[in-house]
Amino acid sequence: MRINDCEVRFQLDSAADVNTICARYVKKTQVSPVKHSLTMWNGTVVQPLGEAVLDIVNPKTGVSASVRFTVVENSFSCLLGVSTIQELGLITVNRGAFIASVTADTLGDLGEASLRVDPQAKPKVLPCRRIPLALQEEVHQQINKLVERGVLLRVEEPTAWVSQMAVTRKDSDGSLRICIDPQPLNAALTREHFKLPTLDDVLPSLQNAKVFTRLDVKEAFWHVRLDEPSSLLTTMITPFGRYRWSRLPFGLSVSSEIFQKRLTEALDGLDGVVCVADDIVVVGRGDDKSEAVEDHDKNLNDLQKRCAERHIKLNDKKADVRKDEITFMGHRISSTGIQPDPAKVSAILNMPPPTDVHGVRRLCGMVQYLSRFMPDLASDLGPIRALTKKDCQWAWTQECDQAFETVKKKMTNTPVLAFFDPEKELVIQVDSSKDGLGAAILQDGRPLEYASRALSPAEKNWAQIEKETLSLVFGLERFDQYTFGRKVRVQNDHKPLAAILRKPLSQASRRIQALMMRLHRYDIAFNYVPGSQLFIADTLSRAYLPDPGTDVRVFAINSLMDMPDRTREEVREATQNDPDLQTLLHVIRNGWPERKEDVPESIRLYFDIRDTLGEQHGILLKGERVLIPRAMRGEMKRRLHAAHLGYDSMLRRARELLYWPAMAKDIKDVADHCEPCQQMKPENQKETLTQHSDGNAPWMKIGIDLFDLDGRQYLVTVDYFTSFIEVDQLKGTTASDVIVKLRVLFARYGIPAELISDGGPQFTAAEFQSFACRWGITHTMSSPLYPKANGKAEAAVKTIKHMMMKCLQDNTNVYDALLELRNTPQQDTELSPTQLMFGRLTRSRLPAATNKPVSKTQTRKARQKRQRRRQSVKQSYDRAAKDLTLLSNGQPVYYKHREGQRWQKGTVQREHSNRSYIVEGRNGAIYRRNRAHIRPTKIKPEPIPEVQQNDEGHQVVAVPDNTETALQPTQDLRPVDVPAEASTIPVRPQRARKKPSWMIDYDTT
Repeated sequence: MRINDCEVRFQLDSAADVNTICARYVKKTQVSPVKHSLTMWNGTVVQPLGEAVLDIVNPKTGVSASVRFTVVENSFSCLLGVSTIQELGLITVNRGAFIASVTADTLGDLGEASLRVDPQAKPKVLPCRRIPLALQEEVHQQINKLVERGVLLRVEEPTAWVSQMAVTRKDSDGSLRICIDPQPLNAALTREHFKLPTLDDVLPSLQNAKVFTRLDVKEAFWHVRLDEPSSLLTTMITPFGRYRWSRLPFGLSVSSEIFQKRLTEALDGLDGVVCVADDIVVVGRGDDKSEAVEDHDKNLNDLQKRCAERHIKLNDKKADVRKDEITFMGHRISSTGIQPDPAKVSAILNMPPPTDVHGVRRLCGMVQYLSRFMPDLASDLGPIRALTKKDCQWAWTQECDQAFETVKKKMTNTPVLAFFDPEKELVIQVDSSKDGLGAAILQDGRPLEYASRALSPAEKNWAQIEKETLSLVFGLERFDQYTFGRKVRVQNDHKPLAAILRKPLSQASRRIQALMMRLHRYDIAFNYVPGSQLFIADTLSRAYLPDPGTDVRVFAINSLMDMPDRTREEVREATQNDPDLQTLLHVIRNGWPERKEDVPESIRLYFDIRDTLGEQHGILLKGERVLIPRAMRGEMKRRLHAAHLGYDSMLRRARELLYWPAMAKDIKDVADHCEPCQQMKPENQKETLTQHSDGNAPWMKIGIDLFDLDGRQYLVTVDYFTSFIEVDQLKGTTASDVIVKLRVLFARYGIPAELISDGGPQFTAAEFQSFACRWGITHTMSSPLYPKANGKAEAAVKTIKHMMMKCLQDNTNVYDALLELRNTPQQDTELSPTQLMFGRLTRSRLPAATNKPVSKTQTRKARQKRQRRRQSVKQSYDRAAKDLTLLSNGQPVYYKHREGQRWQKGTVQREHSNRSYIVEGRNGAIYRRNRAHIRPTKIKPEPIPEVQQNDEGHQVVAVPDNTETALQPTQDLRPVDVPAEASTIPVRPQRARKKPSWMIDYDTT
């Protein structure tokens, strides 16, 4: 081909989905950078140099095209992918031998099927699985294509089962395949038991055959429609909504049996036609080749007609037509007969000889295991076994070589090698060494086939758990003709693999996720077997076959990781510089010890999560989360807290992407030590309701409070026992003005035992305290900013104030209204305050026939009813409340200086009374606050600055805001002495400095 006036030799690769070109054929100005990598057919990752759009011309035909190339090193081959090959007309597909309707790009139809679910199974609804941003658009396009074809249907209504979506790339062309990940659903489905054909069943149909055609059913499972209830069972969640499968999806454990049954029934009665799974073989018989071809063409034509009638679609691109020999069911079938496929035994025949005593012992173990099927097999190994004796010098002689070849030949023939029997249990042994993979398939302990291969350079750097998972995929896919569509028992010597297979796909690393997705089409049961008993697979994994070639064959483009290049390099470099993580990386790659005690102490804390750990490009992962090195954890915590979210939100975000030991504790410390977050936290949760007692008799416990209306000041007094209210207009709001009105009330009703106030300045004044002491009254004050503690008086103020405002509006006499208020029965007692206060109703302007006194029984019942109501109110209130933790002396806290302001730093000095504490502010002032206005914190308050002298020689100290009334000796529920808040002001002359009121909300320290 001609590019940039140069002739370039290309290799045509119909399985590649990109085009590659060596750097020497491209100008530097034509190359643009790329962020993806290329994966070769053997898994090796290649880093491209860039990409370029070039004009390419076929000199023979003159056909030209503008083609996008991925630029690679000069040591690689230049490739043209499948789409470019077809566009330039370099390959053609011969479809003339097939009926057009049979190969049409439409869905086949083998009828409708119903999925049966165990009635005891509990439906599961799984969350949506994240998809890398680089794939989201491509995935969305594939989903839309399936919807257009009718394979997927959008779901709007609720469904009992919701599975996750799985996305894989096809090895053939690199395109995406949308599948369902139905692990919970598979456990609930009941299977159709349909007998698969055996080799013995097939042999009569192949006798005397001279011409063969092998066909592949296109989109095999999609030939079967699902009824409505079954379709709803297959609902899967995607980032773009929920969808259900209208056709039998890949991944269901019952799909293979359902399809096989319907395909066999559809092709029943055709001569010279055999079908197993989605493979169909057509044969031609005759005395000579021409007769066989004629018979073959007739059988093929009959098959096509049947396929057209039954709506079966064939893939003409995978058709092997009129061949003298084909591979089918693990055997080479030709006109000369049936022979074992050389690929079945190549792992043994081409196995290299042992290079040390350990290799000889592994070989002896395998031979000893197989010798029960051929007794003289072990004796043939005599010259080699002699090398394991003590004091025997290692020397691989010609006699050893001859014995080795003899043993290999016998292991690949009957009676050692058995034929497949679908009625017997199928066992696969798989194993991985540091350099290779080994697998063997057995029935009744006898091998059916062997396989091994070397690990690619990239695979050698994988974690051991990933290598073992790869060996499982290798074995199942290598023996797909046996393993697909039936229960398979898998044996492996890596115990953590069992835990990986039990966990949800989302908890595995990306590499293991990709491998596990390839396992979903198989129904496997995993068994751990110690390595000393895994003779065959262990030997093959260490004496593996080299890879057959090294040509680059690109089938996919993989994004390295969903993180910026700079961040990726930072994490990789920090991982390399972290000795603990380097030790962890070594253990991951080479395998974990069986016992936790044998793990290096520095990484022992990772032992319990070892089955979720992996490595990708030098970065450690826990599932899909990046394991952050110690040096970067501080930066990660800062980035997580950039939005100043709370602990729960930060932890949810971190658990999506990151991991390190004790991450939750570290994140909580960040949230707890962030001062802006602490200052702007919401109010505390409300505490359970603490109710005042109502006293033992009228006027034994009263509450008082002040209010103003139209420029006048009023004192409201309410009795806790009867709810009897008195209201008095005050000349002023001083302690003396209040005392004058209280003396009048006390002279009228008697002296109460307890008086409750809100701790206003008139109530904390020394004059009022002296008055209460002289009259023998216990004065209880609620905490500042917490009027709920004097709720009875607050409610009375609200009632009186509203009443007076309404009376003023309609010119009603306030005292008439007050009289009726006192005579009105209460809801909780059905008696009026007057009746409870005086034992009778007072006369009013309303007519009354009688005025019977209230009996003691009525009073007792009223109190009981009130008590029941109080208990009901408390029970209802406490449903959404809980008690806050007790605080200790010296504990750092945040407190509310004023209602509606931010939290401020402080220190608990001591407990004042129930749910009330004395707090020292950051300026040294002393405050009393209810527990509702105090939050514990781990941030220690700043030390109080020392008293300093100004230029005039005076001492200057911080003075608390005068709006906070100085505390005086008082009592809240029990007598406690409290020092005054202003006690920090020195007695000696000084110039006091105070922050202006408009700067209260600003921190000027």
